[in-house]
Amino acid sequence: MEGEEFEGGESTVAPAKEHNAPDFSDPDAFEFVETRDVHAQALLGDLGNAIGSPVATYSAISTTSNQWSVSCNFGGSRDISYVWTAPATGSYTFSTIGSNFDTVLQIRNYRNASEILGCNDDYHTTEQSRLVFDSLPKGTALLIIIEAYDGSSTNQYGNYARLNIYKN
Repeated sequence: MEGEEFEGGESTVAPAKEHNAPDFSDPDAFEFVETRDVHAQALLGDLGNAIGSPVATYSAISTTSNQWSVSCNFGGSRDISYVWTAPATGSYTFSTIGSNFDTVLQIRNYRNASEILGCNDDYHTTEQSRLVFDSLPKGTALLIIIEAYDGSSTNQYGNYARLNIYKN
């Protein structure tokens, strides 16, 4: 799974596992807060417990929709999301370093998507984002959302989103 590349907006990661998904689909919805309602359009795939740099890349974020409202951003932007599960209890770092546009990174509890665990825009002097979780329990499923800053056109900066996950 390490270094998987998603060309032309197509995901090569296995699709996320369904959790009692309802029989409806609302392509105009902006956000769902219950796990069973995480919209397939917003969710690119289940990364399992992959670790590396990059764990995933997506080369066409400007073609996606705005499914999520992140808490450290000033407006709606196109976004992508993944599910990831902690392989062992410990400290983990998540970043978008290597993306070629101004990113915002938000991580939520996948089993309760309304629970925001962290949000970051502009790590130190970069326009990319970084979050560290010091004691993440084994088996914790996370919803990882990458968005462009403040409604910015990703075409202005680029179109290439990169997700890195490290065990500290």
